Amino acid sequence: ISFNSDGGSEVDSITQDYNTAVTAPANPSKEGYTFNGWNPAVPQTMPADNPTCVAQWTINRYTISFDSQGGSNVAAITQDYNSAVTAPADPSKEGYTFGGWEPAVPERMPADNPTCVAQWTINRYTISFDSQGGSEVAAITQDYNSAVTAPADPSKEGYTFGGWEPAVPERMPADNPTCVAQWTINRYTISFDSQGGS
Repeated sequence: ISFNSDGGSEVDSITQDYNTAVTAPANPSKEGYTFNGWNPAVPQTMPADNPTCVAQWTINRYTISFDSQGGSNVAAITQDYNSAVTAPADPSKEGYTFGGWEPAVPERMPADNPTCVAQWTINRYTISFDSQGGSEVAAITQDYNSAVTAPADPSKEGYTFGGWEPAVPERMPADNPTCVAQWTINRYTISFDSQGGS
């Protein structure tokens, strides 16, 4: 009795006397497939010919999962083994730039169920200051979500500083805002000394 494993692991032939009991071999294995028996089936006793039993296989389906590490959700991909894989659209994450998957999304479905983990690079943003004619205030450039220390108040002759609009954020936002100085004009008094006159 010969065995054609159809691409699976090799199975040795069985040579015995006619009508003796036959012990079926261990099942072969084949990456990405499940063994479904022999065609024809292995006979229980040795027949009076030299049959060839051909392995029957069912292709397996596997799933690629995606861990976006806090980014937008990415749906898993479930397909037949060795079928072409289309990589999903890149996820997004506020304040970060997507740097690919680890491991990379395979071009063809592997014979396992991998999880691809998103790699992110934190972005840097800049808060600018428009002092509206007051003293210059340097911009602040920092990583997203890092703590922001508000600058010293600007000064402007004849005016009192009333804060920034919008207010300086406590943490760096995921954009590049411009904070505009708000000023209140001061009132002053001119006094007159008439030196004894009215």
